[in-house]
Amino acid sequence: MNNLSTVLAILLIAVCVGSAVMDFRKPAKLVEEMKKLKVPAERLPLLGAIKILGAAGLAIGFQKTQLGELAGAGLSIYFAIATLAHTRVKDSAKDTAPAFVLFVISVLYVLTTVAS
Repeated sequence: MNNLSTVLAILLIAVCVGSAVMDFRKPAKLVEEMKKLKVPAERLPLLGAIKILGAAGLAIGFQKTQLGELAGAGLSIYFAIATLAHTRVKDSAKDTAPAFVLFVISVLYVLTTVAS
């Protein structure tokens, strides 16, 4: 694993864990956002669990690179679907950007890990 993939992994781990905590807490603002995206609030813990598993896979990936690559690929798919969900409801670029940026970071993580 090279320095860039390490930085990307740490960034993704921090964002995923922080976002998952919010999913588990279900603050009103997040629940409203999910309604707009047509995602039932009761699915928030599942989305949080996916992010925690992705973060754990990235953390384990520091020692077992293949698991990190798989976790990165899974997060790439997750954030691609999130970006599509925002696009589907014609969300603003400002509201869509976080999912898209995390998609790009996830893809870059996978590419830099595979390339090293």
